[in-house]
Amino acid sequence: MPTETITRYLTSKKTAKNIQMNLVMQCAPVLKNVKMSCLFTMPARCCDRIAFHLRRTGVRFCCMRRGNERELIFLYREEWLKSYLEQEDVTAFLNRYGYTEGSLDQKLQHLREQISYFYCKSQGFPHEMGVFLGYPLEDVVGFIEHQGRNCSYIGYWKVYSDVERAKRMFCAFDEAKDCAVNEFFSGKNIREIAC
Repeated sequence: MPTETITRYLTSKKTAKNIQMNLVMQCAPVLKNVKMSCLFTMPARCCDRIAFHLRRTGVRFCCMRRGNERELIFLYREEWLKSYLEQEDVTAFLNRYGYTEGSLDQKLQHLREQISYFYCKSQGFPHEMGVFLGYPLEDVVGFIEHQGRNCSYIGYWKVYSDVERAKRMFCAFDEAKDCAVNEFFSGKNIREIAC
């Protein structure tokens, strides 16, 4: 896809097309159901439009932080995310960061508070976010322990454990993005793109 075409859509004054293109570019692996979640930014006051585009797709979202110009959005597949966060090792890890036993909504609320604290106090970003994004727990722990240094590979995240598994996942994410972008430019809307 020519860069000029993508840039034209992303800077378009046609808000509906701009929002859809941003969703496709930033969230394709989630839309195509090969990744459980993603975190991205959108122009402020887009949540109603995002909700409209995601209606009946099986994809949910919540605003993690609102700013004057941009909003930080967390997009996710609810059952997949819930299942991952309920794994014993992931639950034990999250408990160390104050995510006590509770519903997915309660955990997302706590994450929202952690992100807000980061922006208000300029403290370290809550790196436990990695598990909410579906990163392998070993890589999230490795990132924290090594303070983001000495990783074995870099792709969608810094890899500290199984590089070959990560490469396969990154390839699947790239393929999902190519597929979603091609579908969008062939005329499909978000509800048709989302699997």
